[in-house]
Formats: sequence, structure tokens, C-alpha cells
Amino acid sequence: MTGPRPSRLAVLAQRLAVGNGRLLESPSRWFDVPTLGALVVRIAVPLGGSVFYGLILGRAPQFIYALPVAWLAAVWWLSDSSAPPPPLPETPSGDVYAGEVLRVDRVERGPEGVTCTVHVVREEVNGP
Repeated sequence: MTGPRPSRLAVLAQRLAVGNGRLLESPSRWFDVPTLGALVVRIAVPLGGSVFYGLILGRAPQFIYALPVAWLAAVWWLSDSSAPPPPLPETPSGDVYAGEVLRVDRVERGPEGVTCTVHVVREEVNGP
């Protein structure tokens, strides 16, 4: 028997919490860039956007309500799209196959990268 299903409100709150955590965690990765130019761009774009939004608020203060809507949209998008991809399956070593010790000649991956064909080294055994 399974437990009670969570309500829609609980599922919504959990999804927004996951997205909010990812949104707040992402600035810590902003500074992990390979070049100084990329770092300048990563700092200048949000700063310029903030100044632009502040200038808009000076002319039209009702746009203050756009900030929570934009935050919720970003949180919702991050909760769904930022999941790390699943790990790739490990290539079989071919050391043990059906209880026998084998040597692997080569391993061929399928076109989608999902299946593997293991080609073993065949050894002929002469009779007694």
C-alpha cells in the first residue's frame, strides 16, 4: 500500500523550492570562468540590467510587480531544465561473461550510445 499522494500545492512548492535553490546557487559558479573577458561579461550584464531596470522604475513604478513574476518564471524554468544529465553506462569490461574468463578484442557502441557489442578474443581448444 502506498502513502497518500501529495497535493498539487505541495508539488508546486517543492518544484519552486528546487528552482529557487538552483537559482541562488548559480551565482557561485559565475566566477568559475576560463578567461578574464568572460568574467567581465558575467559581471557587467547583470549590473547593466539592474541599472536599466532601475531607470525604468523611475519612469513607471508599476513595473516593480514585474520583478516577482520574472523571479517565479526563472525559478520555474530552472526547476525543470537544470537537472544534470543521467550518467552514461559504463563500458563492460568483458573480464567475466557467463562464468568464463574472456579477453576483450574491442567494444563497439551503438549509434545512439546506449548499446554495446563486446567482441571477445576467440581461443580454439584442441580435443584431448
